[in-house]
Amino acid sequence: MMDTPFTVSADLDLGTRVGSYLRSDNADVTISEGEVPQTLEDVTDRGVSFEVNATDFLLHLPAGASFHVSGGKHISYARNGASDRDVALFLLGSAWGALCYQRGLLPLHASAVMHEGKVHAFTGQSGAGKSTLAAGLSVAGLDFFTDDVLIIDPADIRGSTARCFAGQKDMKLWEDALQLTGVESSGRVRDQPDFNKHFALPATTEEKGSGDLVSLTILKNENVRRDRDPIEIEKVRGAQALKHLRESIYRMRFGSAIMGRQKLFTALGQLIAAVHVQTFDRSMLKPQFENSSAAMRDWIKGYGKTDG
Repeated sequence: MMDTPFTVSADLDLGTRVGSYLRSDNADVTISEGEVPQTLEDVTDRGVSFEVNATDFLLHLPAGASFHVSGGKHISYARNGASDRDVALFLLGSAWGALCYQRGLLPLHASAVMHEGKVHAFTGQSGAGKSTLAAGLSVAGLDFFTDDVLIIDPADIRGSTARCFAGQKDMKLWEDALQLTGVESSGRVRDQPDFNKHFALPATTEEKGSGDLVSLTILKNENVRRDRDPIEIEKVRGAQALKHLRESIYRMRFGSAIMGRQKLFTALGQLIAAVHVQTFDRSMLKPQFENSSAAMRDWIKGYGKTDG
């Protein structure tokens, strides 16, 4: 059984983020520098910076690189003055998400850890602290699994089992999160000197790139504003879970344009039916980080030993 949902050969150094995907030849997907069209024919959907048709996705970043993703099998990029680091960053972000959708995969904007062979993922709005929580749990002894992207194959959701794949095998953390968690920086995410986000090395890492997803935790971080106990874990189901998780679809606008909204939400509904979905309310105050991380660590370690 493959440890990645597809394999890649690239003419660009992608670092260690997707090392398990890379092959020197006979890969499912090729990535190469080349001509990127200004527009597509027979466009079915478009946004400010992208166009989609039945087989292709085109992205022109403002004052940055351009990407053409075709048939789920090839990504062409044009630098347009962007550095290798910045090309790789966006290639493994927006273009990577579009590639997944073309291949019928569901990418979630999530970070995750693994415990006793099971994957526990965290999602939520940008800035909710997904990566920071995963980093803190790795320091606490749980194995880091993925950051930023968690990939689900809707065809491999069977009953109460949802197989998932690590999207990227490293973390991206702001400087204050590095200090808070104590993990090490392995270099800046972008070449811009005032952009203080870093790639980071987790304290512990699960080498496996795939596993069974058993829980999805939505980070709410609302109780502290409501003058309530800031640490609360609450299970959610059905329509309520769908409402919480719909914003967790990675680049949802792209997914809706490429896969179609109905197919996208059908896959998300299948996922919700298969795994434990819950909300996690906690204080975002730095002195409370250890306590809130410990609460999630204890919940994960106890998962399956009670009624969940």
